[in-house]
Amino acid sequence: MAAKQRPPALYRLVKASAILAGLVALGLVSMYLAMTWSMEPNRVEIARVVGVESVAASEILKESGLVPRVVAEEFHVRIPKGSVVSQRPAGGTRVKLGSEVRLILSRGTDQVEVPKLAGLTMPQAQRALAEAGLAAGAPMAIHSDAHPRDLIIAQDPPAGATAVRGSAVALLQSLGPWNDEVAMPDLMGRELVVATNLLKELQIEGVVTFTQAAAREGHVVAQDPPAGAPVKIGSQVKITVGE
Repeated sequence: MAAKQRPPALYRLVKASAILAGLVALGLVSMYLAMTWSMEPNRVEIARVVGVESVAASEILKESGLVPRVVAEEFHVRIPKGSVVSQRPAGGTRVKLGSEVRLILSRGTDQVEVPKLAGLTMPQAQRALAEAGLAAGAPMAIHSDAHPRDLIIAQDPPAGATAVRGSAVALLQSLGPWNDEVAMPDLMGRELVVATNLLKELQIEGVVTFTQAAAREGHVVAQDPPAGAPVKIGSQVKITVGE
């Protein structure tokens, strides 16, 4: 004998009633959890203090019964120096009263403006870079008829550009004109190493010869040209050393 089928209308009614009962039960559970959450007397919601100046952020957290603690600083392009970059736990989290909230503060941007260095001496350029939070790279040097000796001709990055704090700026330094002259230093009595290093600093090549002079072994006993005479940069001079 065939089973008696349930009328479609009655089936739909039972199904709708079951769904309604489930929704009501879910609503009651949610309401209970919300009431329990809101009635917890020893818990508080953490305020969001990202972007807030550190002193103000600390006061906001303290007023909520929390303990702010600065744990680190880091560079940030947008958040000003001294303001909160991030917090842990995050804003909106509920925690126990007296809980610690760790803050990371901004050190400001790590991008700095490159100063103008052309026309400065190397020591002046190094000081300007240090004051801007940058460093001087190993300089390159070329002869220039348009720029006096020892002055900075060019730089990379250029003046006004931005660079990462602590990075190096490449410098191009003038050796002066090719026909530039310097005064011949007094090398008499100096040790050979000292004399040749001094000539190198002046960009003069020393041609060394030796002569018998036991009392002055390893020291300059003669030079040509004499001290004070004009010498072209890049030229050769003669020095005689005792042996």
